Amino acid sequence: MPGLTAKGFDMADGGRCSWVEAPPEFAATSAQTAGLWPYCVGTSSPLIGAPLGRNTNNGSVVCGDPISLFIRGTISSPSGFIMGLNGRGKSSVTVRICIYLSSLSFVPLILGDLKPDYVGMIKEIGGQVIRVGPGIGSVNPLDAGPLWNRVDELPVAKRNELLSEIHTRRVNTVRGLLELARGRGLDTEKQEPTVLSMAVRVATVRAEAEGRQPLLGDLVTAIREAPAEMQAVTLANDAAEFRAESKSLVKGLIGLLEDGPFGDVFCKPTTRQMQVDRPACFDVSGVDISDEMMRAAIQIVCWAYGQAGVSAAKTLAVAGLEPERHHLMIMDELWQTLRASELLVHQIDALTRLNRQKGLGQIMITHTMKDLTLSTEQLSEIARGFLERSSVKYFGGLARNEMELLEQVLPLSQREKDLLVEWSAEGATDPRTGQSLPPPGRGRFMMKLGENAPGVPFKMNLTDTEHRIHDTNEAWVEAMARARA
Repeated sequence: MPGLTAKGFDMADGGRCSWVEAPPEFAATSAQTAGLWPYCVGTSSPLIGAPLGRNTNNGSVVCGDPISLFIRGTISSPSGFIMGLNGRGKSSVTVRICIYLSSLSFVPLILGDLKPDYVGMIKEIGGQVIRVGPGIGSVNPLDAGPLWNRVDELPVAKRNELLSEIHTRRVNTVRGLLELARGRGLDTEKQEPTVLSMAVRVATVRAEAEGRQPLLGDLVTAIREAPAEMQAVTLANDAAEFRAESKSLVKGLIGLLEDGPFGDVFCKPTTRQMQVDRPACFDVSGVDISDEMMRAAIQIVCWAYGQAGVSAAKTLAVAGLEPERHHLMIMDELWQTLRASELLVHQIDALTRLNRQKGLGQIMITHTMKDLTLSTEQLSEIARGFLERSSVKYFGGLARNEMELLEQVLPLSQREKDLLVEWSAEGATDPRTGQSLPPPGRGRFMMKLGENAPGVPFKMNLTDTEHRIHDTNEAWVEAMARARA
């Protein structure tokens, strides 16, 4: 009709209204709103998974966790990534997801709790807390996992497959420790990777003949003996020449023993075996916060050890020797591992590539995109791949200069970017009451599923139980109470 607009007839006395106020919105089930047609619309947020909070746009409930969404076919892999500035609630989201999945008989594994953020939660759900640190507890990087003594129960083909996987994991874990301690990679010209692999194999045969797991000291012994097969791969003419060629590798391994920078953490048998049928948390808070190398090393070894247990449990379950279980591995403070040594990006990449096939979900956590920007473009691509391969992403407050880096991985609308930047602001003080106001982004996150789906912003409110078992400011409780008095 001539002159008709969305706001009325644009003519004198046409009833045109220049401002149309939005009507109130209510959320309800389709059964409850069936009689209100045409004044109802569907929502794009499926109620699948852990209840995370309220949608800040319309107040509806927002749900979603990597395992639940994967099982329902919404996402392609049970993997998640949480990114946001300090104090915005990353670990709170993780705790909520872990509690929910635990209630459905999934098994959360916190394989390296640095602060600790998750000990209270693990105790609350009946899990196992394992303390690791110098003089506190050891984790053997050559440990095949808590189910290693049941490998012989498997059929031959499955047993060989699992043993090959265990060998690869042992070599990669020790290689990561060596590269971290030495500050450089293994020397391929001197065949150090090959010699290391052969030493692991020799040490494993000897140790298992004695009914135990191999130790780092066994590797030193195996190489120092200079067996003929090791001499052959280095093209050494005799044992003396081989020892000269392998001297740097042996020195690196000796540095991982008790008198080295890592103390007794990696050179002894695992102090306490993880139980694969219950939640577990490796508490690393006893390590000094300034010792980044030690903390990163423990994370790498604990991640590998936990994955070894899950992989063995999955193989035994397929063979009908164990009930089927599914685990959720939490890889927190990713930035600290990459800061200690960028070369560890290869170990992390290897650890996370096959988790879906092993029935293992994962959530990786870090602060900003800068944590994934390393010294070379090749290393940065591997690190950014952690975020790219995560099917569900949760973003908290991020600085404006992060947006360009983030868009290298997934597209964001201008509104989404503005919202994340808005949440990055710090708290303020109410000029009328003098009361401190929390940061606007505390407890606020945006869930993204895929590249094209719009982000779903939500605000999370902790329950009384969550406040009790998860207080990341515990060290500041008294000071905060005095400030409020």
